[in-house]
Amino acid sequence: MSDKKIMEFDLNDTITGFFTVRRKELKEYYKGQFVRLELGDASGRITANIWEPDHFSQEELQAGMVVKAKAIVGEYRDKKQLTISKIRLAKDDEYSLEDILPHSKQSYEHRKSRIMALTEKIENQYIKSLANSFWEDEPFLDSFLKAAAGKLWHHAYIGGLSEHSANLAELAVRVSSGYDFLNKDYLIFAGLFHDIGKINTYKIDSMIDYTDEGRLVGHICIADYWITERAKKIENFPDKLLIKLRHLILSHQGELEYATPVVPQMPEAFVVYYCDEIDSKMGAIERIRERHDGKGWSYYVNLISRYLYFGEGSGENENS
Repeated sequence: MSDKKIMEFDLNDTITGFFTVRRKELKEYYKGQFVRLELGDASGRITANIWEPDHFSQEELQAGMVVKAKAIVGEYRDKKQLTISKIRLAKDDEYSLEDILPHSKQSYEHRKSRIMALTEKIENQYIKSLANSFWEDEPFLDSFLKAAAGKLWHHAYIGGLSEHSANLAELAVRVSSGYDFLNKDYLIFAGLFHDIGKINTYKIDSMIDYTDEGRLVGHICIADYWITERAKKIENFPDKLLIKLRHLILSHQGELEYATPVVPQMPEAFVVYYCDEIDSKMGAIERIRERHDGKGWSYYVNLISRYLYFGEGSGENENS
């Protein structure tokens, strides 16, 4: 059994491991049919081919399954890929989610402490009570700390939602130090809660994927509903304050074409939107950078319509 993860594979390695089947295609070639898979583990994804598929790989194998596979690492068009010689359905007791799904580099407790420290900085007692109404709900807090912030693009791993939320709130507070008119309480609340609807937007089993509620309702509407309902339970919660907090959540994706219900119309809403853009982009770029060992040019990134350049790596001369 190989202890290597996908990102550690070297050419000509013979590996045996457990993987999530992210995608399956049955394709034709001159000898007949072959199966092309996209496999994933905690470190990344890789294409794999089964050139002589058996009944299981042709008929029974489906996206979302966890499999045990033996393969040789090869290369095609400068990208590593696997040629699979054996594959079967994995047994539940043979693997853990930590083996097959990516997860935050920050510990559960560290992310929790960041969230609590930020909440403690809120001075408005209505806003702090609203925030704590979520955190004092232990099942909710646990779900928040384990949730992903995306399926593929940014912070798309176990714990990614809380990491991204803390990043955004901290970044927004730093921005506010240069502008006295910004309300830090609004920024912290919006940073922490802008994406909470993603708890119900994505399901995590053998892979991260959309729920029906996530596709049909969306994370912004889910978050707005949860915040409104909890605020109603706080005695004398000011109506105008709730409207402002809701606006920060409802406008955080910035533009109507990005499925945000309204555009930013408060100064703090602009900060939340731009800080969200920064952290989501940096989260995605960090993932791409790691796949290229922190140097050279990336593959063409469709979601931002460009290649990315990472220089010559950690030893690069700053003056070159």
